[in-house]
Amino acid sequence: MLRTLLTTVCTIEVLAPEALITTAERLALDNSGDCEWQSWVTPGARLEGLVFLGIMWRSEESYSAFKKFLGLIGLLALLYPRTYVDYGAKVAYTTESTPEWKPWVYRGTRLVGLLYVLISLNELRSES
Repeated sequence: MLRTLLTTVCTIEVLAPEALITTAERLALDNSGDCEWQSWVTPGARLEGLVFLGIMWRSEESYSAFKKFLGLIGLLALLYPRTYVDYGAKVAYTTESTPEWKPWVYRGTRLVGLLYVLISLNELRSES
């Protein structure tokens, strides 16, 4: 089920990255119309989707490694949600843009981080 969900998201990221990013911005930002992406964001999103799809479907071993990698990313999001979100915004948006996050974003980041850590721990447990 996880692989199917991630495949769907990554496929959308490859085929329509602007739509995915714009939707995420509308959900997470109070000023989504005021923020401008760096020029690399759209092609970077496509590349990320392609790489993740390749890793997830190359082999069971690479999919297992991907789930462990999610745990590392999740740990950062869980422990440092404000730094995680703010650093991502600094990298993704132009210097003229100042994203104004909705109140739930940092808590939501922490929750997603926890989910990623649990996925990773489950993968590590199933290997033992």
